[in-house]
Amino acid sequence: MENLRRPDGDAGQTQAGSGRQLMAWRSLTRTMASGMLALGLLAGCASHNGYQPNYLEGSVWHQARIQIPLNATLVRVRLLDLSRADAPAAVLAEQTLEKPKVFPVPFALCYDRQALKHDGNYAVEAQVYVDGELKLQSRTPVTVNPGMKNGKPAVEVVLIGQ
Repeated sequence: MENLRRPDGDAGQTQAGSGRQLMAWRSLTRTMASGMLALGLLAGCASHNGYQPNYLEGSVWHQARIQIPLNATLVRVRLLDLSRADAPAAVLAEQTLEKPKVFPVPFALCYDRQALKHDGNYAVEAQVYVDGELKLQSRTPVTVNPGMKNGKPAVEVVLIGQ
């Protein structure tokens, strides 16, 4: 900062000096506010009531007697909460696999462990798209009990219309 004497005898700063100081102060304030917000968000994630990831692994397979072009295929797998008979199924996890290398297609759904209830009703469903068009899907969702050691679900998909 440049200190100059005003005509009235007071020491002051030039306009350029006070402008730089103001800009530096605003930048520091923004940085501190962003840092405090980030710390608050991190503290929320670390809380014992926060998101607790868990994985449900399985595979999607088919017996269809068709050649599926894997380089144009997309497989979508979902973990559903079917607990409420009076409401549509809630999606708890979803994974989209593009251009799978081979069938059966392995999947690993990441879900929040705390979203599950011991008396809940959960299932996995799958859909297979070829060139953007739905070609195969699970006839019925496969019942699972995530978090328990019940093996890896194998979800069969069948041709649409069968």
